[in-house]
Amino acid sequence: MDENITLAIVGIGLGLFGATVWYAEMFTDSKAANLWRRMNGKGRISRNYAAIGAPAFACIFLLGGILGFINHFQLRGIIPRIVAILILVFLSFFLIGLLPIKFPRWVYADWQYAKRHGLLDADGNIDQEAYEKHANGKGFW
Repeated sequence: MDENITLAIVGIGLGLFGATVWYAEMFTDSKAANLWRRMNGKGRISRNYAAIGAPAFACIFLLGGILGFINHFQLRGIIPRIVAILILVFLSFFLIGLLPIKFPRWVYADWQYAKRHGLLDADGNIDQEAYEKHANGKGFW
């Protein structure tokens, strides 16, 4: 029983850590977030995984940990089923994030960065010239 509660705590911790990393990468300008964006920009992971798969994976860990607590305390009823269904929903989001399809531009970290720094044109696309000036002639990240 002790290892089950330990795994539940680890699952919740990994889920919270993954969600924090994703949030920082997507919506902040901290040094750690810039590091994660640079690592993602060099093709180590796909943009879709960084935008869709990573938060889904974090939610799977978080919900798995919650389900571990539910099983440890032997709660019965509909709550474990709802959590299990949510895990399957986020698993489908994770798998969709692995597909090589184009999602709406606001899903990606580079668009969020451009929005925060006023680098969007009138149509809401990233203005490449404004970004080049902002980055002193360097590419994205």
